[in-house]
Amino acid sequence: MDTELANDRTFLAWLRTGIALYGLGFVVAKVALIVQPDEARLHNKDLYSAVGVVIVLCGAALVVVGYLQHARVLRSLDRDEEALQPRWPFTITVIAFVGSLVLSALIIVST
Repeated sequence: MDTELANDRTFLAWLRTGIALYGLGFVVAKVALIVQPDEARLHNKDLYSAVGVVIVLCGAALVVVGYLQHARVLRSLDRDEEALQPRWPFTITVIAFVGSLVLSALIIVST
């Protein structure tokens, strides 16, 4: 049981890091709007948006890798074959992944 809880905490750490990358990507994408646009200093706003979207998608990849790691460790534990696998990690992963796609689309549309 302790091993399963440690596995869950590790997955949540992957999830938390991925979500932090969502926020970082959003901030990077919007820094061009926060900083006063000056033609001499800020040449390409689209570059900031592209880098922000890439960071958000890297966060999504991190969440998916965390889920795959969680599932692999869960399978390797000595568990009863009749015990059901928990659905919450998969559900959270799908929600976070779809959220990253929505956030990426919003960044692209709004710039």
